[in-house]
Amino acid sequence: MVRNLEKQAYSEYLGGTPHPEHLLRVVQVNIFNALARNAVSLGLPTAWLLCESVSPFGRIGPELPSSTTASFWPASLSPTPLQASEPHHPWIDLFPWPKLRDRILHLSVGDLINEDDLCHDMVEFDITQGPDKAVLMVWGEPWDPRGWEASTAFLKKWGWLLEGCADVLLEATNYWREKRGEKKFTFGIPRQWAG
Repeated sequence: MVRNLEKQAYSEYLGGTPHPEHLLRVVQVNIFNALARNAVSLGLPTAWLLCESVSPFGRIGPELPSSTTASFWPASLSPTPLQASEPHHPWIDLFPWPKLRDRILHLSVGDLINEDDLCHDMVEFDITQGPDKAVLMVWGEPWDPRGWEASTAFLKKWGWLLEGCADVLLEATNYWREKRGEKKFTFGIPRQWAG
């Protein structure tokens, strides 16, 4: 399916008849591939796809891999002390922003965030919602925080979550927006985005 989508999109591009609706499918494929690649980098089995999975990095899970294995992890994916002490779903481990992972865990423990809603926006896609969906997009290496972009809808809905860790994601978002000729976001989370 992915190969067919690529061929079709490329053919339409060459023919000067691109279909914008294919972009949403490409975004969906890119995010899934990015998360799968980060899971492989961390040595996580496909269990991260299951709803009831628990991260192996939490203390109640299996022992952490040896330091030899951990030395091969990209630094941006290395588990934080909070990830190692708090049971959580593995989807949180797959994002390249340690501060954001900790913020999600901290807010989850205090029931201050709807983790299912956030997971749906960060991991799941419903292309019927169109371009106004709160999503993250991946244009570069999945372990590189600069390879990701947040949609405007994501920043409007979850911008408050980025407090204390917005700089890298906003810088990357602006890089990708600028490459497309779009207006850059100003740094700092506007008050109207606060949750």
